[in-house]
Amino acid sequence: MGIAKIQIKILPDHVFPRDVNVLMSRPLVQMLGLVNAPFWITFGSAAETGYFAVTSDRSMVLRVRAQLATRLHLPNTLNLHAQYDINSRHLQLGPMLGIMIDPTPLHDQPTFGNTGKFLEECCQAGMQQGIYLIIFPPEKVSLEKQTIQGWTYMKGKWQRNTVPFPNAIYNRILSRKQEQITSVQTILQRLMRNHRIPIFNEKFLNKQEVYDVLSTDEIMKSMLPETHHFQTSKLKEMVQKYSTLFLKPTNGSLGGGIIRVTRSAPTWIVQSTTNTGILTRKFSKFVELKRALVGRIGKQKYLIQQGLSLILFQKRPVDFRVLVQKNRQGQWSITSSVGRIANDQQIVSNLARGGTIRKANELLSELEIPSKPSIQQIRNAALLIAETFEKKAAGHFAELGIDLGVDHNGKIWLIEINSKPSKSDDSIVANPNMITRPSVKKLLDYTLYLSGVSQTRVPKKKVSKRRLRR
Repeated sequence: MGIAKIQIKILPDHVFPRDVNVLMSRPLVQMLGLVNAPFWITFGSAAETGYFAVTSDRSMVLRVRAQLATRLHLPNTLNLHAQYDINSRHLQLGPMLGIMIDPTPLHDQPTFGNTGKFLEECCQAGMQQGIYLIIFPPEKVSLEKQTIQGWTYMKGKWQRNTVPFPNAIYNRILSRKQEQITSVQTILQRLMRNHRIPIFNEKFLNKQEVYDVLSTDEIMKSMLPETHHFQTSKLKEMVQKYSTLFLKPTNGSLGGGIIRVTRSAPTWIVQSTTNTGILTRKFSKFVELKRALVGRIGKQKYLIQQGLSLILFQKRPVDFRVLVQKNRQGQWSITSSVGRIANDQQIVSNLARGGTIRKANELLSELEIPSKPSIQQIRNAALLIAETFEKKAAGHFAELGIDLGVDHNGKIWLIEINSKPSKSDDSIVANPNMITRPSVKKLLDYTLYLSGVSQTRVPKKKVSKRRLRR
């Protein structure tokens, strides 16, 4: 299979000889391994028949007839990979990665909210890597025409474009409600099943389902806080068993809706987060506690979970977010690890709730506790969790935000797995001189892997379970 990094240049039809729609230099022909025969030329899902002629120059420029470029929806002056398979006589241009975002008006210069900078980096780094990126909302997918309308970032601004279906799609819809809309689910399912487009991070995770899946593995089960569906019978059992409980929405995110119940004889203290701080109520009788919690939760699906005695920094609870992503060999790898310190006016450490962030190794070095794990043990735990989750859970995931807690005995606990992790964590701890954050580089590497434009594959390196022990 021949691979080359090329520049696309679209020229008027009259420039080309009859029955020729692609011009390229002899060095490029030799690098790709092209033969003198018609071949398939594809850009995303679009495919046309190509006929080439050789030019006298030695450039890595693929000159494309305007008529062919129109049929392929091929933009001009792109830097792309060109990959030729001699057996199928198939020349693939790209790959093209689509990033699906929440429904967004198709303005000429969209803002994309807090993800705008991340998406700009994706497009800019993609051009350097020979990957074409298109940012699009689900309502701009045409299943009939097999095209999508969206934006790419070029020459310092967003440009609207219509392109074929991409080679792979990264789901960055950040609203559970939007993702579950019937029309959105229909589009996702048809793209995956009918058009066989790999869509990774295809869905939000359900906390109870994650617990049920991982608890079937003995090593994982030992890292999981005891968790049950919220029922009043379980509430009574759990408040007798543990001094602290957390009640969490099954489909919650960003720390929203979490309730902490603490036993402080002879009362129970119930705390929940609000926009202004912590709302605290006290109850002396279990029946009062039960009535208040049932009234607060209503018909929402909630979990009841064992509270953990996490290590503290300046009297504030600390946990660790490890971003784990698939790399260019399709293997799980660590992208970043940060320590998150809870806001003293909140009960969770999420940045969205006012938590602060530090480099994980620096924070660990400042914690003065008798027993604490090393940063490598925390990272090993995250890798093992990702590998186990992938084996046991349904769905295609290439990026997971894994939240780990450490108790005062140094034991590592799994708090949560997030399939739509924030892009602020690794940008905060990245080298300020970096143009492209680590998570973007890893995203593009995995895109190249999916499309077959990858480095030599190496045997998968598994994390030994022994390495998790202290």
